Amino acid sequence: MARIAVLGGGISGHTAALFLRRKLGPAHDVVVITPNERWNWIPSNIWVGVGRMSTDDVTFPLAPVYERTGIEFHQALAESIHPEGDATNERPFVGVRYTDGRAEPRGRVNYDWLINATGPKLRFDMTPGLGPDGGFTDSVCTPGHAEHASRKLDEAVARMKQGQKQTLVIGTGHGNCTCEGAAFEYVFNVEYELRRR
Repeated sequence: MARIAVLGGGISGHTAALFLRRKLGPAHDVVVITPNERWNWIPSNIWVGVGRMSTDDVTFPLAPVYERTGIEFHQALAESIHPEGDATNERPFVGVRYTDGRAEPRGRVNYDWLINATGPKLRFDMTPGLGPDGGFTDSVCTPGHAEHASRKLDEAVARMKQGQKQTLVIGTGHGNCTCEGAAFEYVFNVEYELRRR
């Protein structure tokens, strides 16, 4: 029997875990480690960003899916990987910090095989002023960011309806800190919404 751990519960990790579960059958353990409680279909955040979908439309809770499919779920952030174990544990393990509010937040998850599907890390800090916390731009990279961008678009449209000229600039940051594809798609969504409204 093998124990396969998947780091990340996004598009890649979630897909990998479900395929592993189906292909390997019950003789092997499949484990998902991700800090997120909910799965997000990220490509649809561009629809949340113009108010055409809600966060609930593009996310769902992971725990029930994994319980139903027989996948062990750890809502935790992987902090370290120990492929050769350590002085107290000779088996490979991942050091984790649980994000589900448990009293003891630190733990270890043993594995025989490991898939790293953690995906990108948003690095708005790579470009001064970029991102929702940078003070000058909005984002559709997460459902929360997209909801905020939708509210800002609504505010801009309200000003336009009062006769105020507005200039909307949609672009991307450096390729190592943002997703360029979403910006191109979002341009078309905003253009459609402006015509519709």
